[in-house]
Amino acid sequence: MKLLILGNTNGGPTERNRQYYQEYVDFFVASAKTVDDSTVVRATLVDDLVISVGDGAFSIIDTLHGVDIAEYDVIFIRGDQLRKYMGTIVSVNEYAVMHGIEVINDYANARDSSKLLQAVRFEKLDIPVARTLLVTGGLLKNMPTDWKFPCIMKATHGSHGDDNHLVQNVEEVVRIAAETPEKSFVLQRFIPNDGDFRVLIIGSEVMVIGRRAVEGSHLNNTSKGGDAVILPTDSLPEKIIADAKKIMHELHMTIAGVDVLMDKETGDYYFLEVNAQPQLMSGAAIAEKRSMMGRMLDSLHNKR
Repeated sequence: MKLLILGNTNGGPTERNRQYYQEYVDFFVASAKTVDDSTVVRATLVDDLVISVGDGAFSIIDTLHGVDIAEYDVIFIRGDQLRKYMGTIVSVNEYAVMHGIEVINDYANARDSSKLLQAVRFEKLDIPVARTLLVTGGLLKNMPTDWKFPCIMKATHGSHGDDNHLVQNVEEVVRIAAETPEKSFVLQRFIPNDGDFRVLIIGSEVMVIGRRAVEGSHLNNTSKGGDAVILPTDSLPEKIIADAKKIMHELHMTIAGVDVLMDKETGDYYFLEVNAQPQLMSGAAIAEKRSMMGRMLDSLHNKR
């Protein structure tokens, strides 16, 4: 049996971090020997992982040992302040479940809104999402050879277009990460576009809002000055609307803002993220949102 102990770095990987988790390795090895001498125990840190998800593929590489974590039989997640890494932890948990790996203390039901975990959930639901990489020390030392710049770099818990950058090379990624060490980031494949779509779902009703960035910006968010207009629902393929509802129901939401982008070169659609708290009292179509909310509240009243 192969057992992986996954620890957090709490400020960056240090020799002290590694010594701490080596003590866990020694403990588990000694424990295993009481019943089975063949157990292999390894420890790695969150910062050693390279997580890549989207474009129809999902992998998590333990760069410290040069293996996909799918090769392990059991994963034990241990560390202080795990909430800071919850998006990563649940992503690892999802991956383990997909590969039949036992996770000591299951994190499947932990609620987290990180961009990484959303990409994992979309991939799990077979919903198209552009390839997404978690920015870690392991990634920066082992950047996939097929990765292309420019790409989008955004905070895993960013919103309203904040901490969202169009980066041209690894050096920019390193600089931005160093300037904001308290935040974690993902890289996402850049999709050429003429704007995006906000699929707003309130109860059973759907509104499609087309958004377009201002000149010189890659951000389509209205909170960043982007233009917005209400579009007919059939402006998007039925499957895209169905997938947006699928995401909403999977995450047990009643109100959701699902962001979708069309690649203007291929015509393919990709899901960017889902927002559990979309703009209702601001942004575009405030009167229409108010009416939709009123109808939803009326339907809830009639159920009582």
